[in-house]
Amino acid sequence: MSDYSKFSKMDSELDQLKKKRMEQLKQAYAEQLQSRSAEKQAEAEMARQLEAVEEAVKAHLTREALQRYGTLKLAHPETATQLIMAVAQAIEAGRLKGMLGDGQLKEALQQLSRLTNKGKEGRITRV
Repeated sequence: MSDYSKFSKMDSELDQLKKKRMEQLKQAYAEQLQSRSAEKQAEAEMARQLEAVEEAVKAHLTREALQRYGTLKLAHPETATQLIMAVAQAIEAGRLKGMLGDGQLKEALQQLSRLTNKGKEGRITRV
């Protein structure tokens, strides 16, 4: 066998390996895109559900409570989401009748803060 035929055979094997690898990369990329698309759809669905819950809860808030919630949502969106879900659960359980005022919303926020910060409090002792 001549040197040329050896190189020719190696080149064709190398080309086949390159094509195979390229197909694997394309497939992996397509799967990744599909996964991202599914994640985005799930996030969008969660956002729609949260918005629906938020609208239902807002109907039970006074104007002052709505202002406080709006400010909280701008400054601390995660905390606002936790608060709105807690209020929604209270409404659903029947523990909340009528409108929720600013003072009651502050109280609920303080309770939520205590629950989420349990064990995170540090004490400074001076010597």
